[in-house]
Amino acid sequence: MIDLHCHLLPGVDDGPADIAASLAMAALLAEHGYRSVCCTPHCICGAYDNTPPGVCAAVSELQAALDRAGIPLRLVPGMEYYLDEFFAGGAVDILPLGGSRLVLVEAPMQGTGEAVHEGINRVLRQRLIPLVAHPERCGFFLPQKPEGAWRRLQRRFAKGNDTPPPTGLEQWREMGCLFQGNLGSFGGIYGTSAARRAGELLSRGFYDCLASDGHSADHLRACLQGPPPAEARRLMESPRIDEAGGFQPLRGSDW
Repeated sequence: MIDLHCHLLPGVDDGPADIAASLAMAALLAEHGYRSVCCTPHCICGAYDNTPPGVCAAVSELQAALDRAGIPLRLVPGMEYYLDEFFAGGAVDILPLGGSRLVLVEAPMQGTGEAVHEGINRVLRQRLIPLVAHPERCGFFLPQKPEGAWRRLQRRFAKGNDTPPPTGLEQWREMGCLFQGNLGSFGGIYGTSAARRAGELLSRGFYDCLASDGHSADHLRACLQGPPPAEARRLMESPRIDEAGGFQPLRGSDW
C-alpha cells in the first residue's frame, strides 16, 4: 500500500520535530503494511514556506535514515498546498506527488472564496490533477446558504461577472478533481460531524483514495488502530487512482 498523504518529514511543518520521531512514524506505517509514503508537508505562505527543492532534499535525507534503520519504506516527495490567494496567484511552485500528475490540495476548513476556485484552475491549467485532501473535514464543501444580492454585486464589479464559484463536491468532481479521505475520520478523531460526513462520502463512492494524514506516531496510531469499514479497506488496497494520475510507475509491490 501507499500512503498518499503523510506529514513524515521532520522539522518542516506541524509534523514530527526530529528524525527520531519520523522514524517512529515510519516504523508504524511499515508494520501496518505500507511500502511507500508520499511525504506531503504543508505549503502555506507565511506559515510553512516549503519549496520543491527543500522537500526533495528532506526526503532524500530521511530515506537514507530509514535505510540505515532497516525500515522497508520507500519515500517520494510531494506537498499539501493550501488553496489561498497566494497559491492561486502563483506565489509557490507546484510539486506533484511522486512525479505523478496528482497535486495534493487543501481547501479552507471554513468559509468560501474565489481563491479556492482559482487555485484549482491553476492546477488544471498545467494539465495536473487536483487531489483534494479530507473533504469531510472542510466546511467549504458543505452546502452553503444562498448568496445575497449585495455579494453578487460586489463580485460583478470585482470580476466582471456575478457567477459564484462552485462549492459542492459534485461540481469539483466535474471540474476534474479527485478526493482523498482521512482514515482517522472514520474513527471519529476529528469529531462526530467529520465521522458522519466521511461515512456518507464513502457510501456514495465519492473517495478515490484514503490516507493517514499522519502528523505524529500517536496521531498515526490513532488513525490506523482498529479495522476500517470494509469498503474503506478495499479502497486502501485498491485506490481509484491509476494511469490517469500518473501513478503507474509506483504500482506493483508498493500497493
